[in-house]
Order: sequence, then structure tokens, then C-alpha cells
Amino acid sequence: MTDHRHIYQAMFLLDNEEVRKGFNAARDWVKTTLEKYGLEVKVLRLWGERQMAYPVGGRKRATYLIGWLEGEGNAVNEVKRELYLLGPVFRCLFLEEDAIPEEELVHGIQEMKDSDLIIPEEIVEPEYEEVYEEPAEEKSEGAGKEKAEGESEDKPEGDAKDKKEGDAEEASDKNLEEVKTDGN
Repeated sequence: MTDHRHIYQAMFLLDNEEVRKGFNAARDWVKTTLEKYGLEVKVLRLWGERQMAYPVGGRKRATYLIGWLEGEGNAVNEVKRELYLLGPVFRCLFLEEDAIPEEELVHGIQEMKDSDLIIPEEIVEPEYEEVYEEPAEEKSEGAGKEKAEGESEDKPEGDAKDKKEGDAEEASDKNLEEVKTDGN
């Protein structure tokens, strides 16, 4: 393998239960783990606490930590392995970038009071079992048959479709009579 260093943008999803114990402790654990494998941490800051697009491991919300790092590709693989096995990170993404934006370098390693970060409690929604109910038409079996036999209950006399069909029949009857009279 080559010793070529790359720049990475990284996103870490932190378990809110761990962040409630202390954001700085969770952030420091991530930083220490990255440095343990030779990644140089340039920026590591809170991106926000948000609802995820879909539940992951029963979690519907997470605290997002964004970072900008410099290091080798094989170090990223080793870091991912440890992040998933230990600590507060349950998902992470590393993207190779050309450079670190200047506006990100301003943040550096973000320091904040644990009390400044408010993590809402997970709302446990009760699971409802859907009960299937047959539509009203199918419940009464005889109702559909009676209407088919009577049929004049709902349809008005002289329905446009019926009128067109009747006119077509009359025209064909007249044509048959003309053919019979012309033939002899």
C-alpha cells in the first residue's frame, strides 16, 4: 500500500443515550480513536441533533458530529472497525475530498458545555395492530345480487348509454328489412 495521505470529510452518528452522559466525552472518544490510527483531526464539531430518515437499530434520532481529517486510506478502514465495535458511534461515513474549506477550518475542535446541548427524549410510539375490516358492500352478500336483478332502482330511464345501444339496434333492424324488400 502507498503512504499517500488523503483529506476526508467524515460524519459520525452518535447514540443520544451516550451524548446525554456528556457530549464532550463522546467527541473526545471519537477524536482519540481517530488519532490512535494515525488520522490527523483538523475539525470536529457538532452538526446537530436530528431525526434520522429511517430507524437504525431502534434509534430514530441521533447527534451528528462532522469532522475533517487527514490520513491514509487503510487507517480509515481500521477506524471504522473500532467505531462500530466500541463507543457511542453507531454509523459513520468518510468521503475523500480535495481540500478542507476555509469556513470549516475556523471551527477546529469545537468545545462546548455539555449543558448547552439539549437532547430530546426518544418518544416511544405504541405499536398499533391494524385491524382489517371488509368494505360495507362486501359485508352484505345479497345486496349486490338484488340490484343486478332489479337494476331499475339506481339507473334513470333513458340512460345515454342505453339510448345509444337501442338506436343502433333499430338501425340494424331497418337495414335488414330494406335488404329483404330489395332482394325480391
